Amino acid sequence: MQSITERVRKIMEDNGLSSSQMADRIGVQRSAISHILSGRNKPSLDFVIKVLEAFENVSSDWLLKGENTTEKSSVFSSENHPNVMPKNGGKKTIEKVLILYTDKTVEEYLS
Repeated sequence: MQSITERVRKIMEDNGLSSSQMADRIGVQRSAISHILSGRNKPSLDFVIKVLEAFENVSSDWLLKGENTTEKSSVFSSENHPNVMPKNGGKKTIEKVLILYTDKTVEEYLS
């Protein structure tokens, strides 16, 4: 079974990134990448979050546990979730949808 370090290496290889390029892309010090790849340090939660934010196609399940594939889309496929209607026969209706943006703005949609 692959370790998280090996999966980080795979992300780097698949994207053609050196250690320095990986550090720059996710916004960490170059020494942090070096220490993780050498096995000196284990990746912190902050490091994992930065990897997941920088590589949107990487699934957190795959990165952390080696489960599923590297693609997020496979985790959310319709095969995994065949019932899209509520179990109550569809009697519930949506009243409000809120979209929260990273710049702290909000969009609200009412039915």
